[in-house]
Amino acid sequence: MNLRLHRYSQRGELLSLAVCAGLALLLLFLPGDARVLVADRLSAVLTDPWTRVRDFAQDVVKLRSQNADLQQRVAELEQQAAVAAQQAADAARMAGPALDPGYTGDMVPCRVVTRQRGRQVTMIKINSVQPVAWRVYQPVVSRTGYLGRVRQIVSPREAWVELLTAPDFALGVEMRRTGLVGILRPRASAISVDMIGRDEDVAEGDTVITSGITEVRDLGGSPDGGQTPRGFPLGYVQKVDKPAEGMFKEITLTLAASADINETVFVVTGLGAGAGPLGGAATGAGVVR
Repeated sequence: MNLRLHRYSQRGELLSLAVCAGLALLLLFLPGDARVLVADRLSAVLTDPWTRVRDFAQDVVKLRSQNADLQQRVAELEQQAAVAAQQAADAARMAGPALDPGYTGDMVPCRVVTRQRGRQVTMIKINSVQPVAWRVYQPVVSRTGYLGRVRQIVSPREAWVELLTAPDFALGVEMRRTGLVGILRPRASAISVDMIGRDEDVAEGDTVITSGITEVRDLGGSPDGGQTPRGFPLGYVQKVDKPAEGMFKEITLTLAASADINETVFVVTGLGAGAGPLGGAATGAGVVR
């Protein structure tokens, strides 16, 4: 690319020099009080606009950083509230300790920078302000629910995320009200839950969460098996059909979160190998740190 530097004409340069010199002499010969007043007026015209623009730009950058921090904190508090509600529901139906709700990990705010859709893949690219200890299949969530999992690491600050609407996506899920478990799979334009018996108790409006028990996919050599913790909201039962023939119900979901409108998402880190079923200690409920 050829860059041409803008050059003033010699006449223009001389005129500018003359104006500056004249202003300087005027200030020198003015009385003290008048000199201060004129200098104040000149600064208001010449320097104040630049100062205001610079301060505004700095405030915008600072505000965006603070907004990401606040969204992270709100998401953590909302997840803690969901964990407490899940614990109460588990206690009410006497669920065993293998179904500890929540997760152990940190939520790192990231910004969606690219969306990619295709016949075989549905992905988004996310960018973090700080370096992230990425791992393949780390959960990626929004404030309203589970979005997908890290599929390809680009750099310490960027990664591609496979959304749960991808055609080959499969995820273990649980009906929050009853504890029934099944498998989430995309079906054309709908999201369905398979492997729940035709005579089981499933109603429209039931909340569906990640089960933390099973996932159906190629682990891709992930050292910790890429397990998604239990407790992330996925959506709500939109429709339940009981076919005349067949062993399982036909269940359609309305998703709780959509990548089409999210600008800030959160990647859940700190789910290391060798930990308990939720990436933390093998006993006790996981909580957000």
